[in-house]
Amino acid sequence: MTTARLHSWLSPECEIRTSLAGSGVFARHAFPPHTCVAVWGGVVRTEDELQALASRDEKFSSHAICVGDGFYLTWDPSGVDATELFNHSCSPNLGVKGQIVVVTRRAIQPGEELTFDYDTTETTPQPWPCRCGSPACRGTIDGKGWDDPAFLRANRGYLAWHIEERARRAGHLPDDASDEGAPC
Repeated sequence: MTTARLHSWLSPECEIRTSLAGSGVFARHAFPPHTCVAVWGGVVRTEDELQALASRDEKFSSHAICVGDGFYLTWDPSGVDATELFNHSCSPNLGVKGQIVVVTRRAIQPGEELTFDYDTTETTPQPWPCRCGSPACRGTIDGKGWDDPAFLRANRGYLAWHIEERARRAGHLPDDASDEGAPC
């Protein structure tokens, strides 16, 4: 299996290196806040399709990105796209704009690992343990960030569209909660 650019865009100022989680994406140079570092692409699959694929290859469940309630971007079985190697952190330095654009939340230094909070895109009710090591670590990634007003405040402007919509329908966000920006 290869790691390359298969269906997404990753800034040439990023590189894949070994991390505590195995592999990760790192900054080769400094990035200012609100800089687009990646645009996710891939094959959109339903949750049922994803579960069927994951029963044959576990990476389909660990590398899929939720882009809408019941819809996931997945990778090509011939390799892992470099943009699928962003690791999770409960104190992320990246955020999501819309569903597929990944931007810096703050200034990034050369050599820094680039991470995002998986709960800013995830709604899957199957929790898994978090080992990010952040002082703010929640201990679990559980797809319930949309139902936590403190989480929503802390990640405002960096929540995937479907997370904002789910939170809005639950009454946790006002109708004008979207924080529009110019991601790329």
